[in-house]
Amino acid sequence: MKTASCPSCGAPVEFKSSASLYAVCEYCRSTLLRHGDDLENLGKMADLLEDASLIQLGSEGKFRGVHFGVIGRIQLRHESGIWNEWHILFDDGRSAWLSEAGGEYVVSAQVAVGEAIPAFENLQIEEAVTLAGRSFKVTNLEAARCIAGEGELPFKVEAGYDVNTADLRGGDRFVTIDYSETPPLVFVGYPAPFKELNLSNLREKRDAAVGGVPNIKAQAFNCPHCASPLTIHSPVIESIGCESCGSIIGVENEKLQLLSRAAQKVHEVPAVPLGSKGKLAGIDWEVIGFLKRSTRVEGIDYFWGEYLLHNPGEGFAWLVEDQGHWNFARTVSRIPSVARGQLKFKYDDTEYRHFNAGKAEVEYVVGEFYWRVSVGETVDTDDYIAPPHMLSREYSKKEVSWSLAEYLDAEELRSAFKLTMPLPKPVGVYANQVNPWEERHRGICRLFWKAAGIALLVQLAFVFVLASTVLKHKFVASPSAGDASATTPEFVLKGTARTLTVRHSTDIDNNWLALSTTLVDKNTGKAWLGMQEIAHYSGVDGGESWSEGSKGDTIVFKNVPAGTYFLDIDYEIGTDRMRSVVDNIEIEKNAPGWSNFVLVLIFLVAFPLFSRSRRAAFETRRWSESALYAPVDSDDDDSGGDD
Repeated sequence: MKTASCPSCGAPVEFKSSASLYAVCEYCRSTLLRHGDDLENLGKMADLLEDASLIQLGSEGKFRGVHFGVIGRIQLRHESGIWNEWHILFDDGRSAWLSEAGGEYVVSAQVAVGEAIPAFENLQIEEAVTLAGRSFKVTNLEAARCIAGEGELPFKVEAGYDVNTADLRGGDRFVTIDYSETPPLVFVGYPAPFKELNLSNLREKRDAAVGGVPNIKAQAFNCPHCASPLTIHSPVIESIGCESCGSIIGVENEKLQLLSRAAQKVHEVPAVPLGSKGKLAGIDWEVIGFLKRSTRVEGIDYFWGEYLLHNPGEGFAWLVEDQGHWNFARTVSRIPSVARGQLKFKYDDTEYRHFNAGKAEVEYVVGEFYWRVSVGETVDTDDYIAPPHMLSREYSKKEVSWSLAEYLDAEELRSAFKLTMPLPKPVGVYANQVNPWEERHRGICRLFWKAAGIALLVQLAFVFVLASTVLKHKFVASPSAGDASATTPEFVLKGTARTLTVRHSTDIDNNWLALSTTLVDKNTGKAWLGMQEIAHYSGVDGGESWSEGSKGDTIVFKNVPAGTYFLDIDYEIGTDRMRSVVDNIEIEKNAPGWSNFVLVLIFLVAFPLFSRSRRAAFETRRWSESALYAPVDSDDDDSGGDD
């Protein structure tokens, strides 16, 4: 650390970083240039606007395990509000910047790049830019004006000069291109959630009872137009919509500026009142703002509501209500890698499909917002779904942002915020609503495969354990014998045969064979009779081969008791073709019935087929709500509730 005296007022001026060339005297606001141990007065710095940021010179924190201190600040203004760039010094001597805008924090440092940097005026939102061998997409283009600076700074800061900046994102990295110099300066950084920064020595006292989250007291004031009471809950709030008169008030420098008297078409009563508090995703939220948006499809306006939620440590989130369906959404820092017009892509190993696109217009505003919202404000939108999640892109000529929403059951919302008034009844099937038949179908399929496996094991047990071949015998039926007979060797049944199957397999061709098969118990003389006819004919007709009949047949005797048996076979062979017929006889005990197995499978498969049809019907209803991909024959007059 080096200390010198301000040449203007004599107050001590400290330089903690060797990279700091300039400093602003905190007593007389003189801008001082360091020459070794001497300081040159370059003139008085303009006053900073009071934006109620929690961070101040002397604040300390940690980033990726390394302690840092806040030693300087640049304050800039763009058309939507004010943001700060805090100059920080790490304990290892590195300096960097902590960006604070819209409740989002990013730690970045200047880097040198070898690629040519495109001109600011040539950049477009979502244009791909390669820097340092990596691909990034342009997410924000701003023409900002420097308000003032304080503390130690690595370069000269003058109030009133314009700064063109481009923000780019790629994976988990942020890139800012500062066009205030030639060549432009490039800063690469990473998102840093407020809690993970572990900041201390803030402007507001920290409340240890709530886990180190800053205890920010809401500021109360009155609407400058109608004098109705209003409240600011966060230092990053830029505008407030008055519920009483519809005016939109800008918040700046602890003063209120009437931005517009919005000609709001309809006075809306939010289903979740402003000021409601509840817990979602394990975080305590308060509803601080509500806006109503619309989009036009084929000449018809469709409306939905968006509630801004605030938590001092977590920043902001959204509740989105559309036709009685609810979503909990938060802005994502790592934007998806998807081209405009791309129909599907993967994000966090989940495939998302394009569902809708349109233009969203603000119709009504009440409460607080972290940008200068106005009635009539429009953005283009794209929605991609992977139920229960939905990724939404909002883009304009100057900015693109992504949010990740999760479908929220109305009863869960009611319980979380302890709501007593009834919520709007859900209409139809929503874009990312969970298909109730999806998990049910999977469960039924799992049960089907288990049941089918059990049925197969039982069938195999019949085949390989209970079934057995007790006799194989071959005899020749001679056409010259006329009515003839044959007797098989004896075979023994050691136990009762549930079924005794006799299979005849012959080489008969263009003839018939009549069989009268008698099963005889050698010891008791009891007999079982079965009669059958085997016939097979084939030939060529008109150059095409044909055949009919079969060369084999089966007969089954049931509940045959234990004993010693033989078959007495009387046969008659036809005269259509005078040749002998070889008959291979096989006798099987307890042969499995495959027809029963097939019937069981048919019965079992009916359940997953039914659940699949219900799941498909639900998906058809879902996609019928898409303005882009609705089936041609979809039922557009669906007005029922959920399944």
